[in-house]
Amino acid sequence: MLMRISVIMTSYNYAKYISEAIESVINQTYTDWELVIVDDASTDNSVEIIQTYLEKDNRIKLYINNENLGLAKSIQKALKHTNSEWIAFLESDDRFYPNALEKKVDVIKKHNVDLIYSDVELSEHSAPLDEHFDIVKTKYLNTSKNCFIEDFDKIIPKENIIPTFSVVMLKKSLLASCSFSSPCKALLDYYLWVQLYKAKVFYINKPLTFWRVHEDSYINKIHYNEFQKLLFRTSIVFYTSSIINAINYFRRYFVTIKRCNGKIKFVFCNGGEKSGYSI
Repeated sequence: MLMRISVIMTSYNYAKYISEAIESVINQTYTDWELVIVDDASTDNSVEIIQTYLEKDNRIKLYINNENLGLAKSIQKALKHTNSEWIAFLESDDRFYPNALEKKVDVIKKHNVDLIYSDVELSEHSAPLDEHFDIVKTKYLNTSKNCFIEDFDKIIPKENIIPTFSVVMLKKSLLASCSFSSPCKALLDYYLWVQLYKAKVFYINKPLTFWRVHEDSYINKIHYNEFQKLLFRTSIVFYTSSIINAINYFRRYFVTIKRCNGKIKFVFCNGGEKSGYSI
């Protein structure tokens, strides 16, 4: 028996890559899917490219924002137009392996699970991320097989072990309970996973997604400062009640508050290096 999977894709000025992303969904070995695309007021020809696929496959839907709303609101808009209990993400500059959905649906059929994510193939421009995820795998996963992440509730407040949106499939009902108001826009995915720290999480130890990291990637375009990082860590404490992690964080980041020229200035000291943020 097939189950419908809703694939969410947000689009913003990735005309160079979006055909490859859409084709990777069309070419899935698992065929009971819908692809819901929200274009966030692209200024290139992304919309024109997407519209050519609407004519070819009625499983693809397109919704266009009149103005740029950002990733969080675009995902929430897409969610409102999905018609299934399971959501998969694919960013418009990435691509699925042909069996990506099939492998994850197999897990759903065999296990009581809330969220599934896989390993990822990184593009040639991602050497720093390669090193980072090698450390994550060794320190937190240390497995050569597909498995449940038994200590997800303890791991996720410390480290985001889920590489990117594009490797995740999860129950729609879980997302409905989440806040999308991340203090750091660049860490929206991590902000969501932290809120789902009690979920039953299954890891597929093989790449099912190609993650294209390039100079125009969302991860490289959105930057955040120390104050936003502090707010983000505070939000993690709020969702997970991980007081010990909060104490350790504040020990690393000594914070003083000063008043300067009519503004409040937060001064952070991390390893002897100071940085400031004023409001």
